Amino acid sequence: MAKERIFKFTDNTAPEEEQVKEVTAMSYKKAVKSYQGGSKAKQVEVEWTTKRGEEFYTVQKLPMGRSKKIGK
Repeated sequence: MAKERIFKFTDNTAPEEEQVKEVTAMSYKKAVKSYQGGSKAKQVEVEWTTKRGEEFYTVQKLPMGRSKKIGK
């Protein structure tokens, strides 16, 4: 059975009360695409836990996707 994970997005350029946002999604890519629609940040910090319980952390540049399509 598929398991949805909780991804924590931290935007350091946002006001204090809006810095951390949690997104529930099946995959990293779907979570980032869901988040980037409502954010104007150029990069965000992402934290999540895998199925095996491992903690991951990365800095993601936004927007994520096909640059040819996004540039139009």
